[in-house]
Amino acid sequence: MLKKRHFKCCLTGDFKIGNLMKHFLMSMLLLLSIFSCCSKNQLTVDYGELNPNDFEIYLSIFPEFRDRPIYKAKIYSDIPNEYGENDWIIVYKGQQQCKFRHFKTNRRYTHKYKFVFYEKQDTLYCDINIRGKNSIKNTLQFTPVERHL
Repeated sequence: MLKKRHFKCCLTGDFKIGNLMKHFLMSMLLLLSIFSCCSKNQLTVDYGELNPNDFEIYLSIFPEFRDRPIYKAKIYSDIPNEYGENDWIIVYKGQQQCKFRHFKTNRRYTHKYKFVFYEKQDTLYCDINIRGKNSIKNTLQFTPVERHL
């Protein structure tokens, strides 16, 4: 005598449509988080009437990056997407500098950085406008470069 075999359809057994949808949504969320963490920060610099070749822009994020050039000799580099203390140093003609700290609370947050350089009454300034989750808007005055012995 032949026994009847019962096969379960994938849609009616343990693997139901609800589970299929759940796995699909989880996969999509994973892809979105991967793409969002890989988004790049954007940098716009307005040198005004000043010579761009006279500037160098560095970023330090401890312990991963120390004095990483973001702009030097007409070459822009990517801004690393790391959280914590992002210390910026902008040097003018190797003699003047301005420093600021941008504290980022999450490495997935990307920002749009805009630096505007200008001279006013023989003093050099930088307007900083950082848009994003951890935004900053400030005007900095350049000071003589600190020499380390």
